[in-house]
Amino acid sequence: MSDIAIRPPEPDDTAALEALITAHFSEGASYGVDLAADDPTRHVRVAVDDEPLGVMAVNRFREREPIGEEMYFFDDPEGIPPAAQYGLLEMGYVREDATGRGIGSRLLETIESIGLDHGVDCFVVDSWYHGGPDSPRQLLVPAGYETVRTTPIERPAAECPKCEETCTCVGALGVWVPDE
Repeated sequence: MSDIAIRPPEPDDTAALEALITAHFSEGASYGVDLAADDPTRHVRVAVDDEPLGVMAVNRFREREPIGEEMYFFDDPEGIPPAAQYGLLEMGYVREDATGRGIGSRLLETIESIGLDHGVDCFVVDSWYHGGPDSPRQLLVPAGYETVRTTPIERPAAECPKCEETCTCVGALGVWVPDE
């Protein structure tokens, strides 16, 4: 694990990060990656050894309402407590063959530290809690994120890339307020 670095993304990382993220979705789905090179409110970090193993970002907001426009499963800020500055976690993915090595935890700690350094006092995550061993629930709940809302993702297990017999997937809205 010591040979894994956490660093800002480089332009050459784009294709590998798109493949890493897309591998988590159903067949035929794809995901574009915005490295936010010119956005001072968005901070992306990549875990790498010889190639990208994981990625996570925090996007900072002064107001709660615009967060709904950026979320995938929810389109309103219901359940998000008032704060002076919000940090929306995004692109939290670790390559499947690299899970279980603490990479997600290191990325989360790095992103939270960046957010705290920029005055974030409420972290928000709009996530996909699924039945696989790499479910974000396994990372976020032990890290102190409280699930404040869920919405079922109803589909047959055969169409779910993570669940085996019955699809247990939900969209989950989690929050963490430091020092609370």
